[in-house]
Amino acid sequence: MSLRKRHKKSWPKGLPFSLDLNNETVFNNLKFSAKKNPNQDAIIFYGNKITYSELFLEVKKIAGYLKKELNLSNGERVGIVMQNCPQFIITYYAILGIDCVVVPINPMLEVDEICFILKDSNITTIFVASDKIKVVNTSLKKLKYTSVPLICIQYMDYIKNKFNVKLPEGFKKQNYNLGTNYYHKNWSDILEIKDFQFSHSNNPDALCIIPYTSGSTGLPKGCKHTNRTVNSVINSYLRWLPVPPQSNILTTLPLFHVTGMQNSMNVPILNGNTIILMARWDIETAFHLIKKYKISSWRSITTCIIDLVNSFNPNLHDISSLKSIGGGGASMPQKIASKLKKLTNLDYVEAYGLTETMAPTHINPPQNIKMGSIGLPLFNVDARILDIETSNELGVNQVGELIISSPQLFLGYWNRKDNSKYFVKYNEKLFFKTGDLAYYDSDGYFFVVDRLKRMINSSGFKIWPSEIEKILHNYEGIREVCVIGISDLRTGEKVKAVIVPEGSFSESHFLDLKDWCSKHMAKYKIPKIFEIRKSLPKNKMGKVLWKNLK
Repeated sequence: MSLRKRHKKSWPKGLPFSLDLNNETVFNNLKFSAKKNPNQDAIIFYGNKITYSELFLEVKKIAGYLKKELNLSNGERVGIVMQNCPQFIITYYAILGIDCVVVPINPMLEVDEICFILKDSNITTIFVASDKIKVVNTSLKKLKYTSVPLICIQYMDYIKNKFNVKLPEGFKKQNYNLGTNYYHKNWSDILEIKDFQFSHSNNPDALCIIPYTSGSTGLPKGCKHTNRTVNSVINSYLRWLPVPPQSNILTTLPLFHVTGMQNSMNVPILNGNTIILMARWDIETAFHLIKKYKISSWRSITTCIIDLVNSFNPNLHDISSLKSIGGGGASMPQKIASKLKKLTNLDYVEAYGLTETMAPTHINPPQNIKMGSIGLPLFNVDARILDIETSNELGVNQVGELIISSPQLFLGYWNRKDNSKYFVKYNEKLFFKTGDLAYYDSDGYFFVVDRLKRMINSSGFKIWPSEIEKILHNYEGIREVCVIGISDLRTGEKVKAVIVPEGSFSESHFLDLKDWCSKHMAKYKIPKIFEIRKSLPKNKMGKVLWKNLK
């Protein structure tokens, strides 16, 4: 039986095996929903509501400002550095509206990390939240970028009413002084502008977003996506996991990441849903929102589900409105899935995707879930398993490298000359080499078992040990260091650094090292465990045997 027939064997009843994907742009998705559902709430942000017509009007104002006042040209890259908030969504669609390219930047990154992305993508304008202005401003100064305009936002601008759950840190209005060397504009001032004329090309093959991921060298790589690749996922997702229009969707995943961006922002906007938006994960706030707004669908990560099942109190919390829970990033432990099932009578719908594929290529059929599996390839996705040594295609239950060819596959890495090594031509089609070891069973379900290289996956964040090692080597007193990932029930994996010091390493050294790390790398990259050794295991060539440290 061929692989495609195995998929069909388990295919959800009533769904076609392939889709005729639309030729719209992502911007037009919002335009369509604003016309169809003008008075429907598009976003509810800590109790404050924005309708689809209000959302689209503000998108047009920001787009008009970028075009008329900043004179941005088609294809220019525009950065977004902020936590989840209405401004992120408005900015995202405004950038697309004038045919520029969104570069979403993780707000947890530090100066050196942000510098690399700014320089690599040649960003010409940045939208930045008040709590991130200092690190962005420092990055610009380090690069000597004095002509990059900053549009500064305050989270509290969209919180006019009181909210009876504690707001996240960084939400208080902050004063900032960027000096006279930098052009900056306050978001609230732009919204006062009355003239917001601009044109949109409606080109589905135009580049529209460059999300950054980590590469095999440890340096981030920008993934080139078009309106067509982004919309391929949006439309497939809506057919595979349909959510009734005007339902309330809980958005807790970060919007800078393709998973949150797609299933928790772009999908509900096309579908005319209401996004109940959280800036930062907090379990008590999530419980409050699920109960208050009768949330029906929630896409998350394993870490948040663990918080849910461990913190649930039937006397305080009501989550009975939930009809669908799912996600990816890290595999769901059987113990937690069983607790969730007992608590909600819902199965966790696991999925698999990459920044290179703009989120999921595989999802479990909701009516026929296999625990531990990433599910079946979605519409129009051709997924194969190749032997890592011979490159021959493998069969049932044989582990090899997962390769993917699909409409949502990116065009290649931005500003890279070595793109060809990440692809392989097979049966006259171009496939992306995922670097993941996987297999499929007799029913066509895929299972990811390991990674070809050393990447650490913690709560859905992909972390490269070599990047952390390079940073740690700059700390005085470290002679050698090897970073590995170790299993963790809550996050999937956590970072561990095995250190060979120059001399003695006291408790005060550990405290100082942790503080130093917090200033030089994103919080999720900081090792949770530091271990001191006299030496590292090495082969005869002097290469560190990192697997021996597991």
